[in-house]
Amino acid sequence: MTRRLAALATALAGVVTLVSSLSANEPGRQLYLEAFEPGSAQAAAHALGAIGGLLTLWLAAGVLRGRRSAGRAAVVVLCVLAAVHIAKGLDYEEALIALVVAVVLHRALQQVGQPDRRPSRRLVATLGLLVGVASAYASSLTILLISGHSAGIGSTLWTAARSIVIGVPAAVGGEPRSLMHLAGALVVAAIVVVLRALLAPAHARDGHDREEHRRAAAIVAEHGHDSIAPFALRADKAYFFSHGGVLAYRTLRETAVVAGDPVGPLGAAADILADFEAFARGRGWDVVLLGARAANLAGYTKLGLRTMQVGLEAVVAPCEFDLDAPGLKTVRKAVRRVARRGWTIELVRGAELTPPLISDLTAVETAWRRRGHRRLYGFAMASDRLWGAPEDCRDLYAIARNPEGEARAFQRYVPYRGGLSLDAMRRLDDDPNGISDALVAATLMHAAELGLDEVSLNFAGFGHLMAADTLERRSHRAAQWALRRMHGRFQLERLARFANKFGPAWRPRFLVYTARTRLPLAALRVLQAEAYIKPPAARPPRGSWRPAPRPITGVSAAPSAINPAASQAAAR
Repeated sequence: MTRRLAALATALAGVVTLVSSLSANEPGRQLYLEAFEPGSAQAAAHALGAIGGLLTLWLAAGVLRGRRSAGRAAVVVLCVLAAVHIAKGLDYEEALIALVVAVVLHRALQQVGQPDRRPSRRLVATLGLLVGVASAYASSLTILLISGHSAGIGSTLWTAARSIVIGVPAAVGGEPRSLMHLAGALVVAAIVVVLRALLAPAHARDGHDREEHRRAAAIVAEHGHDSIAPFALRADKAYFFSHGGVLAYRTLRETAVVAGDPVGPLGAAADILADFEAFARGRGWDVVLLGARAANLAGYTKLGLRTMQVGLEAVVAPCEFDLDAPGLKTVRKAVRRVARRGWTIELVRGAELTPPLISDLTAVETAWRRRGHRRLYGFAMASDRLWGAPEDCRDLYAIARNPEGEARAFQRYVPYRGGLSLDAMRRLDDDPNGISDALVAATLMHAAELGLDEVSLNFAGFGHLMAADTLERRSHRAAQWALRRMHGRFQLERLARFANKFGPAWRPRFLVYTARTRLPLAALRVLQAEAYIKPPAARPPRGSWRPAPRPITGVSAAPSAINPAASQAAAR
């Protein structure tokens, strides 16, 4: 409420200044003013007032967004405009409004900037009164100007423009007017540069340091019950710690893209996001969160944030996975086909990776990248490495070998409390068909043996729209039409069809954003973060944490070889 009233009061002060600057001076005051100020200087003051009024309106938008730099700049500009009002026509009413708004805005900035203190009722009441007075005065000036009771806008603008173009006569004769023009241009350019610097979003840091990574990994290990939680540990994400939890994000220009719900104690997600939203607002950043769970939406909406469903996550309960089930006929046939061709599958923990296994996986990764997969997609629910962090020793690698014993495909799963999340899928051969299916099936049966609650296969963006046969809302039908024509780029239908083979439960995921007007830009930044649209290159500072080039392993253990043909018996 306080921020909106302060922004409205600032905007009204700008309207008053603009309209007053476009109006002619009151005749009585004009006669008195001409005794000590030349007409050209008055015209220049009118021009400066018009520019200042527009500038104040621009700053009001920053105040509304909660940008303290905009508020501080508005205080300075309003104080300068008070003097301009006197110089252009002895307009003490407008000068008084500008000064009062500046003082009250300064007070509001002080109170809002103090933690754990809500703005006083007196401040809110003063802002409300000020808005009412400024509204009435601005309306009166506007009516006079439009109705013709004041001098025409055209003549006022012409006088001001002529003064600026020709130049204000110098007090000392003989100085060329070109110098006055140059000086005026330099002043205007300096004002633009300073205001741009004041209003520009704060520079964001990419990545995090070693201590932050250690701290975030400990929080994820303790509180990471969500399948997205382990992906917070990417090297390109910055961290915000609050309420015993951590929020992972990357800032793209003026938008902070948050990857999944904050990780922390139960019920702390909304509080962490609220603190981060205030932190980001003070730096001129908008905030958008990708991949929120339905359980946290109520807390987010209480913060004034908006939500929309952006996809479905496929989650399989390993204890319920049975290859003999009628609905798993496709997977069952794929497992048998792979076994008949002489292929085998290994399941290896990250701590058990031996040098030969590391070489095998590196060879598959390198060959897969050379086949046109140079850009890795994903941000909220994708990792940026195969290994190299201490926590990666708990990862699970499912490796498929051909009859000659050569590794030709693998999948990487990252753990969270109670489950596994599918991360990387690499495959070099199209034949036999069903290698990926057999790898997932073997992983699900292994997860059942471990007593895990669930395995998350992937996040199908807008899967709820792609799979629907009929949609009631026109906007949803338009989105479905557009997405189906972009399926080659985003692979939305393919991901949903692959996961659906395993009989998953579909868990909705949501986008959390601040305002409808900011949604298009927020969506663009999300697509950039996910690498569907090329994002700005990350520039982490020197000393940022980086994964090691090779796995950080513990005691080596022999990998367990699993024959896909025996998977049906293992599931019983």
